[in-house]
Amino acid sequence: MNAAEGGSLTLTTTDLEVSAQLTIDVQVQEAGKALAPARLLGDIVKSLGDASVEIEADERSQAWVRSGAYEGNLRLLPTEDFPALQAPSGTTVSIEAGRFAESVSQVGRAASKDEARPILTGVLLEISREGITMAATDSYRLAVRELTATSAGEAKAVVPERALSEAGRAATADEKGQVELTVDESQVSFTVGALRLTSRLIEGEFPNFRQLLPDGYENRLTMSRQQLMDAVKRVGLLARDNSPVRLEFNQLGVRLASQSPDVGQSVEAVEAQYEGDELTVAFNPHYLGDGLAAVTGDTIRLEVRDGLKPGVVRGDNDEYTYLVMPVRIPAPVG
Repeated sequence: MNAAEGGSLTLTTTDLEVSAQLTIDVQVQEAGKALAPARLLGDIVKSLGDASVEIEADERSQAWVRSGAYEGNLRLLPTEDFPALQAPSGTTVSIEAGRFAESVSQVGRAASKDEARPILTGVLLEISREGITMAATDSYRLAVRELTATSAGEAKAVVPERALSEAGRAATADEKGQVELTVDESQVSFTVGALRLTSRLIEGEFPNFRQLLPDGYENRLTMSRQQLMDAVKRVGLLARDNSPVRLEFNQLGVRLASQSPDVGQSVEAVEAQYEGDELTVAFNPHYLGDGLAAVTGDTIRLEVRDGLKPGVVRGDNDEYTYLVMPVRIPAPVG
């Protein structure tokens, strides 16, 4: 906490991977610095009512927090132990906060949670003079979002999904503002209003996702997004122990089915517009449902080729593309 004479308080915190800095207007009686345990101080302040909060620190490494009838005492840490944070530099691009938050939500869900392959736990950001491309994959699905924005240069970085999600939440709270994104060789920063989040980058080569994006498939299902999402959710309830949901495409629409030997089975037919050959493809219901929930608009397009190539989910426009790998269906015996 750095209280300045002009009447501002700058709060800075870091876990050595992600750091956050926020400057707010306050009444400063005496300028100074103090280093307090972040989680404990945050819990105390969140528990207080609407009354003003007073923080007083002394030279004996103690701080008092007062609000209304409440008074608490905290032991402080040596300010010289706090690491020096590097100011952002590099390629900068500005994006509408609302569109940025939506993009982060759409793409971040496809990032891997498996730390055995660190590069897949991040989200690739490609900045060009035309805009930004975000991509994430856990090798079972791939999410790609294109954003139009103006940049003075080009850059590429793999950002930890956790850091990007924090920036997305900050952007959600300021939807009508702008997010200023700055990338250099070792870190990325996101500035939203008075808040600046900075994160280290993940080292390594992100997979060439563009070679996975098909030009288009000849088999296409077009229907209500909510209707298909609800059907996948219902039928997927009986898809236990990694059992897939089978989608049987025909001229009437699609028939969904799932079966678990120890639980039971379920079937639901949904009328829709289908162009192509009759075929059956199976998907993990969680992965397919994630894609349906992420696209925008009331109508979805689900394109498939066979039971081996990934299915492609798109909404009302082509800004967002979601690929999901099919589950191989065992061939009939005999």
